[in-house]
Amino acid sequence: MHHTCHTTRWAASSHPAIFRAERTRRMPPPSLRIACHATLGSGHRRVEWPPPLPAESSEPPRNRRFAASGDRPSLQSLRRSWSAWGAGLLMAGLLCGGSGPLAAVEPAELKPGLVATYQEPAGSRKEEPPRSVVRLESTVAVLLDRGETVHPRLEALGSARWLGYVNVVRGGNYRFSATIRHGTVVVQVEGKEVLRGQAGEQEMTIQGPEVSLGGGVRLLEVAWTCHSTPTRCTLWWEGPGFIREPLNGHYLGHLPSQRPTQFRANVQREQGRFLFEELACIRCHRPAQEGGGAQRGGEEKNAPPASAAALLAQSLADRSGPKLTNLGRRVYAGWLDRWLDNPQKLRPQAAMPRLFGEDAVGQAERYALIQFFLQQAGPPLPQFRPPLLANNEWKQSIHRGQTLFFVTGCAACHQEQKAAEKNEEEEAREPLRPEDSLYGLGTSAGAAPKYVLGSLGSKTRPEVLAEYLRNPLALHPSGRMPQMQLQPQEATDLARFLCLERDDSIPADLPPLPSLAPQKLFALHGQRLPDGWEQLPAEKQWGAAGEMLLTAKGCVNCHEIEIHGKPLPARIAVPLERVLAARQPGCLSEQPNPGREPRYALTPEQRQALQAFLRDGGQVSTARSPAYRARVALRRYGCLNCHVRDGEGGIPNPLAERMRLLEKAENADDIRPPVLTGIGHKARRSWLQAVLLEGQRARPWMQLRMPQYGADHVGTLPDALPRLEGMPPDDEVRKVPLSTELVAQGRQIIGKSGLGCISCHDISGIANPGTRGPDLATIQQRVRYDWYERWLHQPLRMAPGTRMPQAFVDGQSTLKTAFGGNPQAQAQAMWAYLSLGPGLPLPEGLEPPKGLILAVRERPELLRTFLPETGARAIAIGYPQGVHLAFSAEQCRLVYAWSGNFLDASPVWNNRGGAPAKLLGPKFWTAPPVHPWGWTSSGAEPPPFEKRLHDPAWGAPLPQEPPRVYSGPRLVRFDGYSLDAQGRPAFRYAIQTEAGNKEEVHITETPAPLRSAVATGLARQFHWDAPPQGTLWFLAATASGPPRVQETATGRIRPWNVSSEGAELAATGWRVLLPQSGGGVLALEAHQAPPGTCWHWVKQNNGGSLLLRFPPQQQRWQGQITVAIWSLPRDEDALLRDLGK
Repeated sequence: MHHTCHTTRWAASSHPAIFRAERTRRMPPPSLRIACHATLGSGHRRVEWPPPLPAESSEPPRNRRFAASGDRPSLQSLRRSWSAWGAGLLMAGLLCGGSGPLAAVEPAELKPGLVATYQEPAGSRKEEPPRSVVRLESTVAVLLDRGETVHPRLEALGSARWLGYVNVVRGGNYRFSATIRHGTVVVQVEGKEVLRGQAGEQEMTIQGPEVSLGGGVRLLEVAWTCHSTPTRCTLWWEGPGFIREPLNGHYLGHLPSQRPTQFRANVQREQGRFLFEELACIRCHRPAQEGGGAQRGGEEKNAPPASAAALLAQSLADRSGPKLTNLGRRVYAGWLDRWLDNPQKLRPQAAMPRLFGEDAVGQAERYALIQFFLQQAGPPLPQFRPPLLANNEWKQSIHRGQTLFFVTGCAACHQEQKAAEKNEEEEAREPLRPEDSLYGLGTSAGAAPKYVLGSLGSKTRPEVLAEYLRNPLALHPSGRMPQMQLQPQEATDLARFLCLERDDSIPADLPPLPSLAPQKLFALHGQRLPDGWEQLPAEKQWGAAGEMLLTAKGCVNCHEIEIHGKPLPARIAVPLERVLAARQPGCLSEQPNPGREPRYALTPEQRQALQAFLRDGGQVSTARSPAYRARVALRRYGCLNCHVRDGEGGIPNPLAERMRLLEKAENADDIRPPVLTGIGHKARRSWLQAVLLEGQRARPWMQLRMPQYGADHVGTLPDALPRLEGMPPDDEVRKVPLSTELVAQGRQIIGKSGLGCISCHDISGIANPGTRGPDLATIQQRVRYDWYERWLHQPLRMAPGTRMPQAFVDGQSTLKTAFGGNPQAQAQAMWAYLSLGPGLPLPEGLEPPKGLILAVRERPELLRTFLPETGARAIAIGYPQGVHLAFSAEQCRLVYAWSGNFLDASPVWNNRGGAPAKLLGPKFWTAPPVHPWGWTSSGAEPPPFEKRLHDPAWGAPLPQEPPRVYSGPRLVRFDGYSLDAQGRPAFRYAIQTEAGNKEEVHITETPAPLRSAVATGLARQFHWDAPPQGTLWFLAATASGPPRVQETATGRIRPWNVSSEGAELAATGWRVLLPQSGGGVLALEAHQAPPGTCWHWVKQNNGGSLLLRFPPQQQRWQGQITVAIWSLPRDEDALLRDLGK
């Protein structure tokens, strides 16, 4: 072994031992990395000291796929690395000092992923050998249901083999395991078997023995034999410092020499298939026969059966162009002429070919089409001219639009007009070659293509573009442009900014009249002139020629065009059967006939890829391949322009920094979207569906938007993405047995006195003062329990660069005061607490945000101000317990209650003032929208409370339009409030017993907060003085579903069967349970009720109203009652039984 200086790199392939020392720019002194590889048996053994350190960037690097790349190591791990430095030198010397052939494999030499070979079962084809597919995979994963396969080319899966290297960052004892079904798995590391197992119909997880692995890059080979479907093989591992996790692309790589000979041909076919879809070739080359029974003869003698062509057509995505109906209303005539002449000159990535020649015929054809579109849509689109002296509103709109272009994510797919400069790190980064990309499908653009917008100001007007931006899928149903969830004003601002870019060489007006007569075009295309041709004006003749050309030139094949409400029918240019059998290049000719054959802007490599796909195109299976389609969708819909998956894609650092600086939300440390590596292990199916199809977001306060492509394009991804990682789609929520004690412990762990999760995470819609993470109250809607528990143990391994601290280290929690530091118990307690959802009782220690904040300390706080939905005479009451109320002095009623911090009064005073104050917490209870007390002379029927909703006599606001004056009686009157020794308010008001009757009921209401570990509530104590000879009623609550009751003595819960039991129930001894939205429940209980008081249920549709009916008295009387109202976010019997304890 030879020692060298730090700047020396020495190697001799003929020497029995290869020793390399190199200086690394990220390693602190002493900056010497020693890597030694010994070829032993069938594999390599490697020791590298110290282990590779992480990249400085928080963005995972795109050309390295190891755990060390992108991680931010803990101080503890650094100490371990450097303390082992000397031992590493000794181990390297021992391993490298032996005899035999040695080969060095540097981590930088490894390419992403493993080389995966999938093969059909032996004997599956009678007349030909089984087909195979070779591609790169980021992990070892197969999950197939009956009738499914891994690739459209394979009819079924017989076997799979993954070959490459695994990076063992830290030497020690490791264990491999696999979840398998209907198959046999064998895993080898360095040629040594570390796992073998077999499973039948019953899915099982098998574990291999514990094996000792030294640090460094290790040869990995996995073999899977599929016995039948459904089948599954998902590989896991665990080792020093981390619990069991899927073996993913962070730790895997391969050498190009490990790729078999057919690998390049497979990559070429994949690129060809993708291009065939993206260029919408199938729109012109549909199968002549959708079923079987090919007609053979002539040049079709080598064509495969028509059924094969039909199968191929059915397996391809439909990527048609935009609708062209009324196109003349949307674009300038001059721009359209330039576009038809050469689409790629205006937009280099345009899929549309050049269909028209540069001669007089081509000019006449373009003119005819433009005339048709103008006559169909009406007068030409008038040219927009920005104001010469732009006012402030216009300038502010353009500024907002420029900001939106970056913060909403437009710039991630559409480069700014002036290309962004790369920073030093990106310049130094070696770009992936097409065959090295996991998700680029062999395309030169890779996994994250960019699309130049061109000079939109020369194409259309801002208001037209704004209408398109609000719903692109209406005009572009193939999903090439998604809906970005823009509000109308946002779309207007963005369109104004985008239309600033103009190309003065593109005229807006109609091009000059061609020298060729329109009737010549009919003759050139073998079409007869329409009836009455001679009587048509010249413009109409040109329009008729344009209508003919829509079909003759194949426009209607890719574009939907309606005339008189009916779409023009498409025609087949050349049937797919002939295309598959053709020996002539046709559309793929390097020198096509201008004006007669479409001219695509294809590189030689793209032409070869398309030809390779077509040569193999007849080989398509009848089986479905959902995981393959998910893989293609990541590229097709530009997912990796924003997201990172297995180190590929992501928002570039300069753009991310610009977006961060423009982000409105405070403390938005990183605005990048979630990493998609392991998304199948992480996300619940319902959450993926909500994000992809319903616009839901884990961080709704961020301005970055999730594009909406529509169910037709991404509707299968919630099921398919997990399958791509060998995980079945899952909507099951891990159920933890709930108890008040467990929930209370979880609440304490998440609070400031525990792990302090609320320091960085929002909770129940309340923003935290630090770096903002997703709302914890929605975690069960979003993630699976296994992922959540693993996240607490090893966040840096799962998301390199994350700011999430490691809560559980080496099997122990950093919080020792709960469950003795047991991580499993703490994880369950937090999960139980968070399972209560957005209405959960808030943890202690929430800090108020910035602003004109009213804080509640030892005594309650009262403020007469403007409040949302409370009217002009509102009173806000804040209690030290974190429960707050809104009281309306107009209607004399409590309106709602919220928890958390009290009020931000900034909107009341800022700018011109007059806006309602902002509640600093979520509402947990809302009262019925009318005054709740009533008196009737008869006790049979309650007062018509529903008629009070718009009645000014009961405090309802006067309508604004049309304005009117109310001069009738006031049936409710506010008499003020008083404070007790503790500062708690008591509100006094009176109601008239009947209109025109001077008898009044005087009521004093003293509200108080209620808190428990599982619920939030309020106690409403009433005192009254009422006249005799009548019945007093109180409207307690309304519900959208049927009530249940709970016996307070036993805790037994049962339905309240109104039809058999009657509409009344004794007020004492029972708690009434009413369903609430979101799966919660409202529990009402009466205390100190006068004898004879009853709960009274009034059925309305599926729900109803809950009232208290008090017994009539013969003389004027005083009474009191306390109504406790609890809001539980989860309707769980165990929690209801512990309520109030």
